[in-house]
Amino acid sequence: MADLDRQAMRAVAERIQRLSDEHWWALDLSCRLMENDAWVGPTGTRFGTQVHADQQELRGMLTQAVHSANTKLASLQDTP
Repeated sequence: MADLDRQAMRAVAERIQRLSDEHWWALDLSCRLMENDAWVGPTGTRFGTQVHADQQELRGMLTQAVHSANTKLASLQDTP
């Protein structure tokens, strides 16, 4: 039974890592466009600030999800 739990958690951790890798760059194009002045003026500045903050938040959540899954997997492997 414990082997099934470990296998299932390993599959979950791998899926979370794949999703993280896939979505890591989700806001990259928007951020680069804003850095190259794609939209200027006060509204553009606000949008650029927000999209960069959103990118940072997304990457933080993805990093946390991967870390959490790997921690859980490691705890299952340490248990007999």
